[in-house]
Amino acid sequence: MASSVRSPSPRAAHADTVWTRLSPGARHGVCLGLFLILALSFYSPVVFEGNSFQGGDNTTFRANAQVTIEHHEKTGEWPRWAPNVFSGMPYINYKTAVTQLDDLVGMARSVAWPVGHLFVLMVGVYFLVFYLTRNQLSGLLSGVAFGFTTYIPIIIAVGHNTKFIALAYAPYVLLTFAYTLRNPSLLGSLLFAGTLALQLRAKHPQIVFYVGMVLALWWLVEVIGAVREDRVPELATSTGWLGLGTVLGLCMAAQPYLARYEHKQFSVRGAAAAAGGGDGGGGGMGWEAAMRWSQGPGELFTFAVADAFGGGGQTYWGPKTFTEGPHYVTGVVLALAGLAVWKMRTWLVWGLGLAALGTALFSLGKHAAWINWPMFQYFPFFDAFRGPEMWLSVTALVLVVLAGIGLDYALRRDEARSRRKRQQQADPRQRPILLSFGIIFGIVGLMWLAPNTMLDFEKPNEAQRIRQALLRQNPNVSPQNPKVQQAVRQQVQKLKQQRRSAFATDAQRTLLFLALAAGALVLYRRRTLPAWGAGLAVVAIVAVDLWGVDARYMNEDRYSSEETEQAIPTYQFDRFIKKKQQEAGGLGRFRVLSLAEGDPTSTARPSYHYESIGGYHGAKLRRYQDYLDHILRVNASDGPNENALDLMNTRYLVARQQLPGTEVAHRSRQSGVLVLENPDAVPRGFLVGDTEVTEGAEETWAQLRDASFDPQQTAVLPEPLEAPVTPIDSSSTAEVNLDRYAPEEMRWTVQTDAPRLFVASEVYYPAGWNAYLNGEQVPIHRVDYLLRGVRVPEGEHTLVMRFEPTADRYGTWIAAASTVLVYGGVLTYAGLRVRRRWLRADDDEADDADA
Repeated sequence: MASSVRSPSPRAAHADTVWTRLSPGARHGVCLGLFLILALSFYSPVVFEGNSFQGGDNTTFRANAQVTIEHHEKTGEWPRWAPNVFSGMPYINYKTAVTQLDDLVGMARSVAWPVGHLFVLMVGVYFLVFYLTRNQLSGLLSGVAFGFTTYIPIIIAVGHNTKFIALAYAPYVLLTFAYTLRNPSLLGSLLFAGTLALQLRAKHPQIVFYVGMVLALWWLVEVIGAVREDRVPELATSTGWLGLGTVLGLCMAAQPYLARYEHKQFSVRGAAAAAGGGDGGGGGMGWEAAMRWSQGPGELFTFAVADAFGGGGQTYWGPKTFTEGPHYVTGVVLALAGLAVWKMRTWLVWGLGLAALGTALFSLGKHAAWINWPMFQYFPFFDAFRGPEMWLSVTALVLVVLAGIGLDYALRRDEARSRRKRQQQADPRQRPILLSFGIIFGIVGLMWLAPNTMLDFEKPNEAQRIRQALLRQNPNVSPQNPKVQQAVRQQVQKLKQQRRSAFATDAQRTLLFLALAAGALVLYRRRTLPAWGAGLAVVAIVAVDLWGVDARYMNEDRYSSEETEQAIPTYQFDRFIKKKQQEAGGLGRFRVLSLAEGDPTSTARPSYHYESIGGYHGAKLRRYQDYLDHILRVNASDGPNENALDLMNTRYLVARQQLPGTEVAHRSRQSGVLVLENPDAVPRGFLVGDTEVTEGAEETWAQLRDASFDPQQTAVLPEPLEAPVTPIDSSSTAEVNLDRYAPEEMRWTVQTDAPRLFVASEVYYPAGWNAYLNGEQVPIHRVDYLLRGVRVPEGEHTLVMRFEPTADRYGTWIAAASTVLVYGGVLTYAGLRVRRRWLRADDDEADDADA
């Protein structure tokens, strides 16, 4: 088997054609120009009509980031703490502080999103495949196939922007990895570090981890090849340079990742399932939570037939709760990828093949527990991410790279064979091409002819849900009524027939495009078409196929003439609450719980307008999740716990009916929604004179929920204070005034006639918040399970709390130093090469003069 460490073999000479007469640079220019034309054409409503995407994640992010944006507009600084989401969270709108190449691409984002990053993605895949094959047409095919694989427009439409950007840089990571394997050197190490940092700075560590697993599986096959071919020293050298590049790349992304990693330890994604330990740090996510959105084994068929499981949205009928759409790569890409694995027997291809297989198995999640459970238990960071279906995004990347290699195989000729032999013998590559396409054609054809053999076209528990819906509509009808059973069966059969029809239509599309692509390649093998004609035909077939499916998910409903901010609704009760906030002095005066829109932990809209104790975020603090689940208990039969509302400075609630302990402050005329005032809400900062020590989490929760507990009189601590405090009575002086409130700094004037405990109704987060009493740093105690407390001596004091995460500061220093080192090293190497060329040219001129 050939080693993938060696450089690609030179291409055989071809007949003189329009394509071959172009210089290599001109061919590259044509391919890159096609990428740009395709990207601009597909997303023309954004580029030329000024529309934008109104995906749910776009509006969620905008709502969450509102306070940080307002602060930046006023001060020019981006705060790292957002007080409007879940009573306060770190790193909602976290900006990188060290300039790198991705910032240049990001500069075009405001005017060319998503075309700029899509172009970067396709160019990256193009040069990766060109480097592996030295074939521009192969690179063109792979670039188009990955840029328009259905998952890409879907994640753009719904607003998974960081995921898309991380995928855009993924091919560059693979390219520099391949380069360093073939050319073990300091340059390769620096290039790998730079591309790894670019992907890391996209701020989607899940995609980075998945790409890392692709490289690990590829490298594992390279190890096997090195052992078998007695080239272990060469691979060890390459591995050493890659290891150095990995360290440098991580250092270049130390800001934001040191701070994000620290945050993860306190979040639901990093905290242990058991609550209450220490300050909230811990291990990984639980199995059930992590394995949600596991890809069904049969759903892998959507690689070849887009509507095999109904596509996405309301028509989807697969085992996941819902999905936006399939991971469609076309049958042509699968056939060419299979051809590459079968005929291009190199360690490179086998490595990519193992990566495609491994990532596809990981995507099955709980449906392939035989591999995913051990990985979840023992492989580092495997338990840190949810949504196994996302693995297929990198599976698709590997498949399109293999397809490019397969197309290169199909377009190569053995010019060493004599003309007589070519006339006497059949083309040796025509049969493998026909077989690889025939296998995919046969599988899809059999499924089209007999779809019920593998697919039942019925969503799990669908009949039960239809029955329940019918009974809700007709409460007087008995569930045992035969008419109910008949109606359920008829509805299920109707849905199944619609799904079979959609599947048959898409199966026919796949069969047609397979036949067209195979026909183009066979015509080339028979010397009827030139290589460039057959290659462009295959590219066009894949582009048309993907464009047609993508248009289903990137349709006019995805676009809006409104800006994202304008898409966030403002209701009458919002205006009432915002007016009250302005009257009270702005931020830091009270919080709001909105119950009128359903679950307050699944919507970010209120966070756009005011400080909310609810919100929507995938990595909220573990301790705050405990507060929601065990203290507040919104879904309890008697409503949210009153003490829990008081603790978090919840002055107003938005609801459709009055709740105990509240007064109606406003009633919306149109909707009837009530704004309820909670008169017992604690201020943002106050003094208590009694403390109780309760160590266990469950005991603490119970004590805080108890109706006899008064948070303004007593504070619950996990351990005793360093010195006692004095109870407060009617003759005591215990006054607190909020002087300044900003996302990263709050200042109070505190006056007390005896030592007391100052309690801030702010979320406890030890990885960044510091307290200063009269300018001297003092410890922050955890109070009432999730609040902050500071012991204050007798007298008048100025108490300041600042968000000063050391991980962010150290991360910035490390990132800056390593960026200078890596970029400086690459520029120095490039400068030396240019200098050597100049010296060589001068020597040649001198030799000519002497001659």
